[in-house]
Amino acid sequence: MLAGMPDRHERLDFAERWLADGFRVLEPPGGFALVEVDMTRARALLARLRESGVKATYNHIVVRAAALALARKPELHVLVAGTRRLRPERVDIGLSVAGRTNFAPVMRIEGAGEKKLPELAAEVIRRIPEVQAKEEVDLAGMRRWGWLIPLGWLRRALLGLLFSSLWFRRKLTGTFQITCLPVDAVAPFTFTSAGCLGVGRVADRVIAVDGQPAVRPMVTLICAFDHKAWDGSRLASFSSEVKRILEEGELEGEVG
Repeated sequence: MLAGMPDRHERLDFAERWLADGFRVLEPPGGFALVEVDMTRARALLARLRESGVKATYNHIVVRAAALALARKPELHVLVAGTRRLRPERVDIGLSVAGRTNFAPVMRIEGAGEKKLPELAAEVIRRIPEVQAKEEVDLAGMRRWGWLIPLGWLRRALLGLLFSSLWFRRKLTGTFQITCLPVDAVAPFTFTSAGCLGVGRVADRVIAVDGQPAVRPMVTLICAFDHKAWDGSRLASFSSEVKRILEEGELEGEVG
């Protein structure tokens, strides 16, 4: 018989209950698509950024590419909640950040479509402690006051009302969401914007280049989308533009 700790039953605290109910209220995506991206140019760009003193990662490059793609294609940059549609004047990226719970806090990067890559990367790096500290404050507040609405159905009704507000959705996660995980395939299943872009791990793979095998740094991007806001052609348009920006090295001009 294997030795181990005995079973232990625990009740979720009120912060965890509110967060769990929030995910129950959000609707699943209407679909998702995968795109494979050659990150050869991005790898060289990342080296230049680090040489210039910016401790950037591939994630920062993908965030900038996604923000630029949305800024260029305003017909894709929409939010739908209830019976209303919002076409934002600026791109505010909601970037998931590692936190204390399994419900990752979100950093809202306002005006990401107008920020050059070094500025955007530096902001993300600088603000991570701020976002994690805010998560602690928010969790403490929910644990202290969450009992005021103890019934799950009532919490979900209130959260459903909040998520039907475009203002609340934008304040919570910006106008488009991105999540970065250290795996090759990620499929975000809940979101509050038109889509959520999942960024896998960049790894060397053998691919065909001009009919010959070659080793290239590759990443899998997965984009889940809200079918009330996008259809398949809009999803393809967004994914193709992000892929083009990354593979053609367009962001190289933003690094001095």
